[in-house]
Order: sequence, then C-alpha cells, then structure tokens
Amino acid sequence: MITSLTLDYKLGGIASSLVSYSKALNLKGIKHHIILPNNAAIIDALASLPNVTIHSLPKLSLKLHLGLQLTFKPNIRKLLKDSKLVLVHNAKILASVSKHTSKCALINHSGKLRGLKHSSMNIFITQAGMARFQQAYPSLSSASYVINHGFEVSHDGSIELIERTQEDFTIIAAGRFVPKKGFIDLLKAAKILTDKGLKFKMKIFGDGELKQSLESFINEYNLDQVTLMGWSDNLKDEFLKGDIFCIPSHQEPFGLIIGEAMLAGLPVVSTKTDGGLEIFGEENAESKGGILVEIESPDKIAEAIEKLMDQEKRTILANNAKNNIETNFSLEKLALSLSTLIDE
Repeated sequence: MITSLTLDYKLGGIASSLVSYSKALNLKGIKHHIILPNNAAIIDALASLPNVTIHSLPKLSLKLHLGLQLTFKPNIRKLLKDSKLVLVHNAKILASVSKHTSKCALINHSGKLRGLKHSSMNIFITQAGMARFQQAYPSLSSASYVINHGFEVSHDGSIELIERTQEDFTIIAAGRFVPKKGFIDLLKAAKILTDKGLKFKMKIFGDGELKQSLESFINEYNLDQVTLMGWSDNLKDEFLKGDIFCIPSHQEPFGLIIGEAMLAGLPVVSTKTDGGLEIFGEENAESKGGILVEIESPDKIAEAIEKLMDQEKRTILANNAKNNIETNFSLEKLALSLSTLIDE
C-alpha cells in the first residue's frame, strides 16, 4: 500500500500523474490511497480505478489539518504510518507529512528548485530537473531519483499514414495561451511557411491570456491557414486528424501531451525544454520520433515543419515516435520504477 497527497484540484500534470501512478501500481497489485481536496477535478477518474481509495476533504480543511500536523486526524496519521511509501505532490505540505511516515518522497513536477531542501527523497520527472537540483545543492544527502511519466500503450504494430495533399497537411498544437508556451513563435513559423507559398493547416487548441494577441497576429499577417480552436474534450481524436504535433514551449517540465501525440502516430517538433530532451534525447532525436529545435527559434520550427511535409520522412518518424513511448515510457516501466522504490 502506498499513499499520495496533494492540495491540487485542477486538471494538469499532478492529476494525470495520480491516474498513471494508480494504473501502474495496479499492474503490481499495489493499493493506492489518495488524499486530496473534495473538489478535485480528477476524483471521478481516480475512483473508477480498482486499486484506488479516495480520502477527500474540503481544501481549506485539508490545509488546516496539515498545518496542525494532522493532530485531529488520527485515521490519516495511521494511514501514513502504515504505508510502505508516501508520495507528496506539493512541496509546501512535505514537512507536515514526512514526520508521520518512515518513507516519504516529494515529486518535483515543475522542474523548479523551490522546496527541495529536506531529508526526504526527491523524485524528478526528467534528468535535467535532477541535474539542476544536484548542481544547486551538492551537499544535500537526500536521495534523488528520476521516474518518468507512464502511458498506456497498445503495441499494435507499425503505423501507415494516410497520404495527404499538401493542402490537407495538418499541424496540431495545444496548450495554455501564456508566454512560456511559446505560441507566438509557432505563429511566426506559420508566417515563414506562408511567405514561402507552402500550403498547410495549423490547428492550435487551447485558451488563455494571450488569445487576443495571437488572434491579432493571425489577422495582421493574413494567416488564413491557422485556426485557434479553443479547448477540446478529446485531443486524442484530434491527433488522429493531424499529421504532426508541434510544441514550441519555452518551459516544459515533461510534456504529457507530447507522449499522447506520439502514441497517436504523430511525429513531434519540440523545443529543447526539459520534457523535449527527456523524450527525444540530446542527439539523434529523429530516431525517437522528433525534431528538436532551439527555444524561441521560429525559423527552425518552420524548417522542421517543412521537413516533415515529406510523407516518407513523416512515416519513419511516426513509427519511431510510437515505438519510443511504448519502449521507454510505458505504464509497465513506471510500475517497475515505483515498485523498486517501494522495496528499496
């Protein structure tokens, strides 16, 4: 039995990890208790999993009890004590939790260094995140591990892409419209391709504070081939309608959406963020299904997209992408990493 705790209630990386960790632990027959706010958007999805037990409280109440060191929650204290491993998903609650368990780990979802000076274990989701930590705090004795996210994979053979005319070639992108996601760079790349007379469709799913400025750029340069689609309830279906996935982020801790696109058979153009480098490596990214470009480099993004307009090249990278996720980022591999950590 292991226990996870979070104060997070929105959909996102933490919510997704709770689901993937639960599914991975179920492969090993391990029960997963999860303590979280009662308005967490992911509760129903977690409750449907056979090995999950939910312990929910109003967020303010949960924060209060954690602030009081769980003095008035003996049932939670016992749960933590009886767990073989406790996973904490928010640094600010680590101190309140770690004193009640013999084995505790903080999962660093963001790749940032705040809240990492402690004696519990640290779990990073990329090698780059752990390297920054070790460089910043070389004298800390806390054990550190890299455990990547895991994906449900099908192992259903190679991909045969539908042959497209150039006009039907579709670029998919998705994310929050905020500066760090780099969508203005993608629009600049679209302008470069348009100015060269290339035909394509670009669908950008998402919303956020920069929506108006992105729309203004599209209108100013008559980028009729680009559409801001809003959020989609089922990006997996949208991936199946696309030809490549592009992620122009300036910061990306891992990029779950990259793996989902790859499993759908999309080659990826990614900037050299922590997530891009973790999935595709420092060298020969194409063998793993992607093309890596420098951050804030619209010209290189455009160059990579144009390269993938070639059907033969795209088919090779699509199969490399799917194989990469199935081989290196499966739930089975996540299950092995977690069970090894529990047994250490």
